Amino acid sequence: MRQTFIILTVLVMLVACNNSDTTKATNNTQATEQISDTTETNKSERQILIEELKKLQQTIASNDKEKISDIFQFPLSDTAFSIYIDDSTYYQQFKANGNKTTKSMFLQYFKEISASILVDQVNNLFKHINVDSLLHKDTLEHDAYIKAEPCYYSYEIEVIKDSVTLRMDMNSNKGYKSKKLSEDDIPENSSEICEHAFWWIFKFDGEKLHLKNISGAD
Repeated sequence: MRQTFIILTVLVMLVACNNSDTTKATNNTQATEQISDTTETNKSERQILIEELKKLQQTIASNDKEKISDIFQFPLSDTAFSIYIDDSTYYQQFKANGNKTTKSMFLQYFKEISASILVDQVNNLFKHINVDSLLHKDTLEHDAYIKAEPCYYSYEIEVIKDSVTLRMDMNSNKGYKSKKLSEDDIPENSSEICEHAFWWIFKFDGEKLHLKNISGAD
């Protein structure tokens, strides 16, 4: 009888230990899952934004009109997107569509439109600015100054709340000595020629970038 009691006691203790180990394992698994979930949650909006900017960079660098057209939400209104093309056929289509640029128009006149909205300079912006630095800063800048050129571009990425602005500003090289005048007898590094501002403005919803405005000013 005593042996039976001892055996039963040992069995109860073994079951209790097993349950304790199972509970610990379950708790450890839950803790691991919570850490994993927290890691995903803590993949901050800024990190996601950086990833989205890198995707944008790849798209722009591809110079693929189909891929680049996917950045836009068509039709494009003339109030939000500053596109100027000196082409009467384009202008007729533009007027017929209520002063809007359709996707088919964008693809048809991609070369002219990309020049108008400075796609090449957006590409240069990404070449000069490391977007990973946005993890610690809200504004990144770079002056692509060339001493031997009358004009140069400065580039900037600025994040303010959910607004992300890409700026491509042309500046006058004040130290440049003009060797000749322009057709209007204006120095090559004159502010009338060199100084222009241009920007692309996106809204970031925490997951994706949405292009809202392209504009510029002299």
